[in-house]
Amino acid sequence: MTAGVVAAEDRELTPSSEQDEGFARLLRGVQLWHLFLAGVSTWVLVNIAAGLWALPASTRTALGIVGGVGLALNLLAVVLIGRRVRAGRTLSFAISVLVALFAFVVLFVQLQIAEGLDVFAGAFQRAFPALLVVAVGVVWWVVARRIHKRLLPPGTHLTDEGVSQGAVRATKWLQWAGLAVVGIGLVWWLILMRAQRALLFFWDAISADPVRSVAALLLLAAAWWALRTVISDRSARYFEVQAAQAEALTGWLYLSPNLLGFLAFFAGPLVFSMIISFYDWDGITDAVFVGIDNYRQTLALSVASSAEALPPGYTEVFGLPFSDSVVGGTDPLFWKSIANIFLFLLVAVPGAVLSALFLAVMIHTGYRGTKGFRAVFFVPAVAGVIGVTLIWKQMFNATVGFINWGITAAGQLANVVLPGDPFSDRIEIGWLSDPNVALLAVCIVFVWSQFGFNTVLFTAGLQGIGRDLYEAAELDGCNAWQQFRNVTLPQLRETTFFVTVTTVILALQLFDIVYALNQPNPVGHPDNATLTPVVYIYQLGFQQDAFGRASAVAWVLFVIIFIFTLAQFRAQRSDVEGTR
Repeated sequence: MTAGVVAAEDRELTPSSEQDEGFARLLRGVQLWHLFLAGVSTWVLVNIAAGLWALPASTRTALGIVGGVGLALNLLAVVLIGRRVRAGRTLSFAISVLVALFAFVVLFVQLQIAEGLDVFAGAFQRAFPALLVVAVGVVWWVVARRIHKRLLPPGTHLTDEGVSQGAVRATKWLQWAGLAVVGIGLVWWLILMRAQRALLFFWDAISADPVRSVAALLLLAAAWWALRTVISDRSARYFEVQAAQAEALTGWLYLSPNLLGFLAFFAGPLVFSMIISFYDWDGITDAVFVGIDNYRQTLALSVASSAEALPPGYTEVFGLPFSDSVVGGTDPLFWKSIANIFLFLLVAVPGAVLSALFLAVMIHTGYRGTKGFRAVFFVPAVAGVIGVTLIWKQMFNATVGFINWGITAAGQLANVVLPGDPFSDRIEIGWLSDPNVALLAVCIVFVWSQFGFNTVLFTAGLQGIGRDLYEAAELDGCNAWQQFRNVTLPQLRETTFFVTVTTVILALQLFDIVYALNQPNPVGHPDNATLTPVVYIYQLGFQQDAFGRASAVAWVLFVIIFIFTLAQFRAQRSDVEGTR
């Protein structure tokens, strides 16, 4: 009994136990931080429930969700940290990062940093030489410090044998010289940046609402302190975290800017569009919940014996083959865009894939000059789509365009050879004004812009095919076509699958080429012949302010792309399994 008490007392007096107890007191401050955040969340919920804030319904709902989730997570963090559970450390880390980001955004807006960058843009240019001086000083200091560490490794002393005291002192002075250069550069930079003017600018911004500015600054400082505490080495030892887990948390900290950017600018809007697709919202007034009406209005179809027999609100979309019946819809423009994009897929995707495959095979044969052709044909992949499309728009001009000029010249040449002059002396095809050929013009531009990159992918796939396969085929008496069909195509199965899937997805998302070709006419000109689903989403959202309908159409398009991709994956899998 006495021995156990003595052992316990000895254990309490060990340095490790004292460190744990000291860090436990520090963690109580982190728990108080989360209790404070829980109190703020409760305050938000109370104000929303009592209706003290005059906010739109959607904003109240969003704040209510944030407040409820914040209250639950902060209380959970308090409990887990108190019980020394590792998940509490991770949860505290995530909450502190989000709060720090929120406080930074508030400070960014409150201090008018974006406007300040615009105001001091010229000063930044003038002060650039000073920044170069600062960079030189930093490099100077780093190099001197590294040399100092090599001359005096950790654990050695200046008086130890073999240590060059003069060299060590020289590197120490070099470090101070580097810091002096940094200081001089910073002073020069402040002078060139007119620091007094900058301070007055930010002081005016803070004076406009000092309470909010100070609160955001304190919130940012507290979040940073809590973050530094939970990711420290002492925290890892206290929670008995393994080295790999501690490094993982530090890694998440470095990844957090990209991760938060993904959540804020991709995942967040994606979820928001899903939610808003069930609302009628113009982007200004309060959103009105309409359930699945947006989807019903987009997808609703009805079959009738004639267009006059369709129910009210339905417009004829297409006629049924071998029958006088017609199919009508409540949104004929959506179905017109779907019909256009499917016709576009039938023409553009084979053109972009097959032309790339043909060119890649020609390049792979090794004829003279193929390397130059490889560079030339890759130009469409790196050229700006809008700029290239504007060039094509000029070429498609019905009166002075190069394409009609070339067709006219070919027709005149044919008239010399063929009897009866079958071709007109001047051919003017309305590539961008005739509804019958406008979509073909879009297909030509798309194929030209995509086949260069697809050619590079096919060329890489061809280089991965072993020469021994072709040699075995030659020994079996296969000619060039048989080698291509029985060796090249099967070996390119995975490359062809990837090229086809990516080309189909790009085709279904077609917008930029149509937009550029149609300017200054309405997008989808002429007579909605070039209307695509993404163009229709643009019209609904940014021209008609029907963001709920636009979101619903966007999710319908997502389902179509998903079905196409899944079908291609299934076909590829069954093809691979069938060859085994």
